[in-house]
Amino acid sequence: MRTIINALAACCLASSATVASAEQDAFSQGTTAFKRGDYGVALERFEAARARGNRSNNLSYNLGVSLYRLGRYPEASVWFESLLDSPQWHDLALFQLGLVAEKQGDRKLAQRRYKRVAASRSEKLRRLAGVRLDHLDDPARPAGPARDSGAARGGGRRGSALLRLAAGYDDNAYALRDELLAGASEGEDSYTDLFAWGQYRLAGTPSDGWRLQGYAFRRSYSEYSSLDLSSLSAGVARDLSWGAWQLELGGAAEQVGLDGEEVFRQLRLQAKARQRIGDGELELSFVPSRFSGGSGYEYLDGTRQRFGADWEQPLGRAQLEVGYQLDLNDRDDLLVATETGDNFYSYSPVRHTFGAEVQWSLAGNWLLSAGSEYRLSTYDGENRLVDTDGVVREAQREADRLKAWLGSQWLVSPRLRLAGNLTFTNNEENFAVYDHDKTEASLGVTYTF
Repeated sequence: MRTIINALAACCLASSATVASAEQDAFSQGTTAFKRGDYGVALERFEAARARGNRSNNLSYNLGVSLYRLGRYPEASVWFESLLDSPQWHDLALFQLGLVAEKQGDRKLAQRRYKRVAASRSEKLRRLAGVRLDHLDDPARPAGPARDSGAARGGGRRGSALLRLAAGYDDNAYALRDELLAGASEGEDSYTDLFAWGQYRLAGTPSDGWRLQGYAFRRSYSEYSSLDLSSLSAGVARDLSWGAWQLELGGAAEQVGLDGEEVFRQLRLQAKARQRIGDGELELSFVPSRFSGGSGYEYLDGTRQRFGADWEQPLGRAQLEVGYQLDLNDRDDLLVATETGDNFYSYSPVRHTFGAEVQWSLAGNWLLSAGSEYRLSTYDGENRLVDTDGVVREAQREADRLKAWLGSQWLVSPRLRLAGNLTFTNNEENFAVYDHDKTEASLGVTYTF
């Protein structure tokens, strides 16, 4: 009996050795074929190694890279995503997922992934991520091998810009003016939007340098030209690292106008801090501002302190963003003498805003998004005004606003994209004069320079 058992054990050991040898041979053959550029053969041998029991992360990565080289990007993503739970492989797999997103035309998703890799402990991966981010800032530059570290630190296009033109329909265009000058008017209208943004890197890199940045916006209504809105802003920002945090510190000036007249000027400081935690990214922000109202809008004079916290979490091909924002306002407010006494309008709200958005990257160059936002506002002081029913009311103003939206983007080329958006807004307050609903739809085109 002992002789039989020993013989069986010897057979089992021999069999295990044979399987292990065959598994190793298939993996080695796959590696050799990959180095020759025979990616189809490499994939076949790696799949054979897996069929024979190899479940290593090394093999999973090689399967992903082989599929990537063959242009089978969705299948490659599956293997790279399977490595995200491994601390040893996470950053490398995330970088490869950034490359996949680039190949699929999803520039925004690629940038998000590279930004997380830019906080890697690996100097090589940080450099490679910086190179890809630099390339995405300059879509005209052809993709190619990573440049040397000196070029990555100082080279590349310093400036980038985008121009967006959109046309839309608003079934309650007066909502903005009602917010500024308590009224009960309504009016639907079509409009065109023109938005331009640009930045220029004065020194350093996207993760450690100085930038000038600014934007201009103009909305022109077809019928109600008195509602035409404009905004112009310019500022400077300093990007730097502090431990595991990526920081942005800066300031800007902005001017906002309505119907060609200045509504207010704003001077603001801005501090942001981002850190990757696991697969997600946390961003904290603080933006203190000083407002100076234009002629007829002096009641907007004052300050605002804005605090924000946002979390981004990848969910396969989707991206979840959730956030909270706190606004603390201290404005001059508005006092108007009337026949029935002084009416008081507060413009100093404390606002709590909660929001969430999910973006899905679909087949080809198609991106879908859906989101919702709830804002609770409580105004300082006791408002006193004539409400829509003709009754004079005096109470602290309180507002609940719910906004929801659907969006779709199609990347025509690395520079050109088409977008459509549909937004619903419901605002309810204890003063009916401020109540309003709004539905807005737009189609636009964006070109990146």
